[in-house]
Amino acid sequence: MSDDRASVEAFYGTFTDAWKSNDAGQVAGHFAEDGTLINPFGQRADGREAVEAMYAEYFGTILRGSETSVRLDSVRSVEADHVFVDGDQSVVGSDGAALFELHISALIRRDGDSWRFVDVRPFTVLPPPG
Repeated sequence: MSDDRASVEAFYGTFTDAWKSNDAGQVAGHFAEDGTLINPFGQRADGREAVEAMYAEYFGTILRGSETSVRLDSVRSVEADHVFVDGDQSVVGSDGAALFELHISALIRRDGDSWRFVDVRPFTVLPPPG
């Protein structure tokens, strides 16, 4: 498990590095061919090509010049080649101002010496009612 956590943290490091480039292809390359993303706006992208198109759209607009960071809370083995990850994601604009504070849940599949996103769900957490 600790080996999985270390390698998953390294995988997220390459993901955040790719994000810095605002290159949709590099970011989407972290997804399995059949991977899915439902972004915080509820838009769904099925498959790596659709994920790339979604990131290209957003890197051309609201995410232009942005960077992201992820702090992992838990990495749980699901089976030999999959882990389920929960953590917090911050996205900052080119001016350094916070754009989004998100929770991110993801199913990740081992791919050789690294990992690929199978299903990713970044979302905001609402305050408790009352």
